[in-house]
Amino acid sequence: MSSPLTRPSSALRIDQDPRVHMRRLDAMFEQWSATGAIPTGVRKEVARSWERQPPRYQDPDHRPADEVAHRRRADPLLTHASDSLRERLLASCTDTATELVLCDRDGVVLWVAGPPQVRRRSETLGFVEGASWTEKAVGTNGLGTALADRSPVQIFGSEHAHPDHHSWVCTGGPLIDPRDDSVLGAVTLSGGLRTAHPHTLSLVCSTLDAINAELRSLHRESLRTHSQAAAGLLEPGGVDALILDRGGWVVATRGLAVNERLFVPGGLRPGTVWIPSLGHFDSIPVGDLWQLERSTQRHTTLELTAEPPCARISVDDNNHTSHPLTPRQFDVLRVLAAHPSGLSARELSARLYGPGDHTVSVRAEISRIRRTLGPLLATRPYRLTVPASVI
Repeated sequence: MSSPLTRPSSALRIDQDPRVHMRRLDAMFEQWSATGAIPTGVRKEVARSWERQPPRYQDPDHRPADEVAHRRRADPLLTHASDSLRERLLASCTDTATELVLCDRDGVVLWVAGPPQVRRRSETLGFVEGASWTEKAVGTNGLGTALADRSPVQIFGSEHAHPDHHSWVCTGGPLIDPRDDSVLGAVTLSGGLRTAHPHTLSLVCSTLDAINAELRSLHRESLRTHSQAAAGLLEPGGVDALILDRGGWVVATRGLAVNERLFVPGGLRPGTVWIPSLGHFDSIPVGDLWQLERSTQRHTTLELTAEPPCARISVDDNNHTSHPLTPRQFDVLRVLAAHPSGLSARELSARLYGPGDHTVSVRAEISRIRRTLGPLLATRPYRLTVPASVI
């Protein structure tokens, strides 16, 4: 499960004079605009964002109202987060002269709420429902930068990459999808420079921690519901099988002891899929879930490529998955491919490292490789269980 969001630095310390700080930021922005080099003193999260800026901004395209309405309803977790944000933060907007804004994972603004005078100002910038507020569209900002960094951020004045936004301070952070640990959306509290305060950053971070915890709880409840519904899909007996949700979370199993979530390279799809720790499975969709049964009579081969180091697993010559390797992992597999009957840890150590006892290093490397290749790499002795070639 995701941990609480990392706390970034505040854009303005409580002991700083905002006017002096603003002049300093103006000078750094002008230097960056003229030279393209990030000046010393720019906060690290702002520097990362400035380095990502495109040569020119796309400007926020605007989605039609019916598409915005669909995006609001498309995901129950985002709907829950939207309702919870309003309940927790909207009441404070009038007192703090800020507006509360939510966007989805694509950076499309789903709603803007707050005092009319603040909203009128932001509307002149195109900060309205349906606008795309990514970094590519408008530069460094509370929503787009939170999406890009997966982290809360506070952007003050000239830290915004777009000059039109230099009279604003924006404090934003991401909502994390517990189903696959992707970014579900982002929220920001935005207002004029006089609203800048470190407490705003703390408020946004603590609120997002609470809402992300609620989303994880909802997901766990969804898994329990799915587990009850899937009970009849895996009758006792038969081949090893799994029921997974789209994020690889395990709903039910038959004949397998597995972690609560599995990594499926390339994602779940109809046909044959490879689960590194378990092997190949035939996968079919069952409603919102996926039913996987261990594949039988499959012809599997392993191809090793040196540039870049990579292991390519082929099934029946028409299903391929590739896994990056370190140079040392490639060497281990290359040696094992040349010795199909297998090698002991000491024998493998001698061929990889030469004289001396390096069996501890060998065993550690084998353990790391098995997290990717699983049953394709056997032990006692170490050997590949499928035909392998080096190309």
